Amino acid sequence: MDKETLPNIDHIQKLLLYGGPSAQLQQELVKTTDTEFSVAILYQLALRHGVISPTAAREGLALLATAGTAGDSGRKILEQVIADSDFLAVRAMR
Repeated sequence: MDKETLPNIDHIQKLLLYGGPSAQLQQELVKTTDTEFSVAILYQLALRHGVISPTAAREGLALLATAGTAGDSGRKILEQVIADSDFLAVRAMR
């Protein structure tokens, strides 16, 4: 998947990521020039799967494999999902 097939994220300022047993806010990923690709990948996964599960996280890591440092923030989040065997709900903030 390349940048042309990712969803448009012009309307997104940040992603809020909820997880854990109480579905509490775990972290937020603010869209900047450094995180834009990660935001697009995480948003794509949420649209496609409903939540980011360990399976979806593996898919995302494969997409970020060629992103270099542009994917560092997304890579860290997805690796944590796999390590915790958790699910993340994603809320896009405009």
